[in-house]
Amino acid sequence: MNEPGAAQEKEERAVHGRVRHFLRTLTGRLLLSALLWSGAALVIGGMLLSYAFRSYVLSDVDEKLELLIDTMVGISEISPEGVLRFNQPLLDQRFAAPYSGWYWQISEAGEAPFRSRSLWDYELQPDLDVRTFSLKRYEGEGPDGQTLRIAERDIILPEADRIFRYQVATDTAEVREAIQRFNWLLMSALGLIMLTVSLALVLQVAYGLRPLRNLRRKLVDVRGGATSRIEGDWPEDLKPLAQEVNALIDQNEKLVSRARTHVGNLAHALKTPLSVIKNEVDDDPSDKAQAIAVQVRSIREHIDHHLKRARIAGGGSGQGLPVQERAEKIARAIERLNQDKGLRVDVAIEANLKFDGEKEDFDEVVGNIVDNAGKWATSHITVSAHKLPTDQRRPYMLFRVEDDGPGVDEAEMEALFERGQRLDEHVPGTGLGLAIVRDIVELYGGSAALEKASLGGLAVILKLPAK
Repeated sequence: MNEPGAAQEKEERAVHGRVRHFLRTLTGRLLLSALLWSGAALVIGGMLLSYAFRSYVLSDVDEKLELLIDTMVGISEISPEGVLRFNQPLLDQRFAAPYSGWYWQISEAGEAPFRSRSLWDYELQPDLDVRTFSLKRYEGEGPDGQTLRIAERDIILPEADRIFRYQVATDTAEVREAIQRFNWLLMSALGLIMLTVSLALVLQVAYGLRPLRNLRRKLVDVRGGATSRIEGDWPEDLKPLAQEVNALIDQNEKLVSRARTHVGNLAHALKTPLSVIKNEVDDDPSDKAQAIAVQVRSIREHIDHHLKRARIAGGGSGQGLPVQERAEKIARAIERLNQDKGLRVDVAIEANLKFDGEKEDFDEVVGNIVDNAGKWATSHITVSAHKLPTDQRRPYMLFRVEDDGPGVDEAEMEALFERGQRLDEHVPGTGLGLAIVRDIVELYGGSAALEKASLGGLAVILKLPAK
């Protein structure tokens, strides 16, 4: 019952992990910062534009209301009976239609208000206890549930020593609707602008960082051996970096070459005196001479081991080495060496599979493990390889060699990779084969392991770079 929930949680964690990984990249940081600043600028600009439009609309309404109050004051007079009246009608017919949204009212303390017909049976409620001789604007409740924008002022007419409260009001529904329409259009426009800016930022960042991605691909090609230098026309900002990387490659090659030369010179310098010592003690049957002979062999094994390590390239081979062809040649050679026991070596290699490395290194690795399998196999060896699925920049293959020999206990398998380790002294060899194999494979970024073979003997599994 919990499997769907667990799967969903796993998917969510994977999505969160991808998002966190993207935000840690240079592209993610540039895009996030640019989008945040652009979004903040658009939001602030939108708020300012909305506020400016609202202020403009309300200011326009307030100016109309103020003009109407001045007009009402101008046409107001006191009749002989002392009653306030207009000496001419207001021309705006909206003041005559009930609940039209435009109203006026003139109030006096203790008297019924003089009001527009549009108010019908409704009266505005001015606070006559507080005098307002300067124009005052506010919003209040109106007839039929309307929200009114009201402008009012206290006026003392020349004909009478009395204070009248002039009020003009309009329904704000149209104003609010206009503001809402403007805000909707503004948000739509800003949303479109944000989308356009986002796309432009994505294109800008992608275009701006493309040289860096190209530089990374060039470095991968150099590491894989496809090229030896970083070539190309780089932007001025990246030219110094490309030049420094090329200088670093040159320096590294010189250091490696010097180290190989020194190791080779030292090894060859030691071989001559070791040969002399070996010749001297070989004919001496004494225990002391035989002990010296054992140590001489050990020294020579160390020298051979480090000479082979110094020769390992560990880089790519450009176009790649066809695995099928090389494995077939090695298999036929091992069959000829073991033809006395009728050894058969079957090769099953994935089509077009290539080794991303040097031919000498491949022959050293495969030759060692197939030769070792030939020494222990009864009559049959299988060699197989296929490309591994991967999302890495450098693909790998799984190379497997099995024999039908006696096999090795699991507890002793790891010991076979130790230098000079041999499980049976009666079988020819120095014990350096698998140690050299692991050294080469690890220098190529791969791995080597042992397990029980399906044929009953030992299986050697190698992870090697492929093309």
